[in-house]
Amino acid sequence: MDAHGNPEVAATPPAKRVTRRWPLISGVVALLLCVGLGAYIVFRDNGAPFSIDTGWMNFIDLHRAPAFTVVALALNFIGGGWPGTLIIPVLIIVLLVLLKRPWGAGYFLVATALTGGLVQVLKHLFGRARPGDIIVTVDFGSFPSGHAANAAVMAVLLSILFPFWWMRVAGTIYTIGMMLSRTYVGAHWLSDTVGAMLLGIGVAIVLWAPVAAKLDGERELARLHPSGRGHAHPPGRVSAWRVWFEKYVVERRYLEADYRRRCTALSLLLIGVGTLVFAALLVSVIQRNGLTSLDAPVQDWLASLRSPGLTAVMIVLAVLFGPIALPIILLVVTVTWGFVTRHAWRPLVLAGAMLIGVVLAQIIGHLVDRSRPPTDLMLFGADPSFSFPSGHVLGASDFVLLTAYLVFSRRKGSLGTALVGAFAVLCIVAAAVSRVYLGYHWASDVLASVSLSLIIVGCVIAFDSRHTVPVPHTGGVPTRTSTPTLDNG
Repeated sequence: MDAHGNPEVAATPPAKRVTRRWPLISGVVALLLCVGLGAYIVFRDNGAPFSIDTGWMNFIDLHRAPAFTVVALALNFIGGGWPGTLIIPVLIIVLLVLLKRPWGAGYFLVATALTGGLVQVLKHLFGRARPGDIIVTVDFGSFPSGHAANAAVMAVLLSILFPFWWMRVAGTIYTIGMMLSRTYVGAHWLSDTVGAMLLGIGVAIVLWAPVAAKLDGERELARLHPSGRGHAHPPGRVSAWRVWFEKYVVERRYLEADYRRRCTALSLLLIGVGTLVFAALLVSVIQRNGLTSLDAPVQDWLASLRSPGLTAVMIVLAVLFGPIALPIILLVVTVTWGFVTRHAWRPLVLAGAMLIGVVLAQIIGHLVDRSRPPTDLMLFGADPSFSFPSGHVLGASDFVLLTAYLVFSRRKGSLGTALVGAFAVLCIVAAAVSRVYLGYHWASDVLASVSLSLIIVGCVIAFDSRHTVPVPHTGGVPTRTSTPTLDNG
């Protein structure tokens, strides 16, 4: 069979020379070291930390700083929960499918899922207690670290699937950063992260051994035949990432110069208004005066409107825009959007901007550390986390506003745009009212979230409108034979 139809035939000689013995042995050794370390920890002194664990934790306590805390909290969010275990892996798998690399997508899926499963098995097997001073929400078991294992396996997987030097460097930095951040937030001992690193590396290498040639071969086929129709690139090395980027991400949207200027003006207006409102609210919250004087009256007024039927509606809104349902909705929308349009620019912008919003909310929330309303006002269970800003409202605002812009900025018709804009405003108001009505936020919290969303949407409009080729009033749209270039200015 020819190379075009068989990835193993198309594989490069180094990949074909990879035997199934040494990767398998080295991967198994890494896994055994992980299990052996966990067993030694448990049987040595019933899970007590090593001297290096306590020494490192004491060193961290002496060198805490706001900048380090921000980075650690960001890594805590990105590396675990829905982003680290579902959203980011699924986006990478979709990318591999679009690159016509099904073996790579399957390899990535199996390795990440197996790593996550083994982490939970080992946590329950060894049952090591976590450190005492933890500044983030955690689950059961300290050994091994799920965040660090996930970072290590993804770093190795991406280095194998995209064998560039910068990918290896970035993966190494990310893994080490994740290991250090888990100890910084007090969620793990240093030895927990070392065991997790061994686990992630071991799983990735063991699963790589049987499919090394297939993975390399399909990468070569994707590089030589990116369209899937057998049209090869000219001789010379062409990056598969570059091929995918040019085909699926670069969006040449020809805008009139005055329309582009209006987009710039709108983005500046949104950023300016959002910044001023958020700054005023932040100062009021910190100083406990000013705009926050409206919080109690608004809370009392909405509490007076409570009824069983209205409460049920508000709970539905809280679940819909909450940390479980909304990420699933976002994932379904972005993946479906990408497959239907066969283009990734707008889905990536939507997902990336919403991820930035969530990270900002986590960082600001931990830094401001505002208390929520009293628990006796909460109608859907107690929530001890931060109050300012509201993550529900920020997520809802970002999702509806960004989706509306990214869809209707490519369509003509003022009526449809106005209707969708009105619907977006209605969704934002409903989300904001529900959070105050249910007793989980003050009015200033939800207003701060809306103002942050305006800043994010303004930045997206500015960024998206620059990702085009400007066309002056007197010029026509370039013909299909012309060769437009992106304006990166």
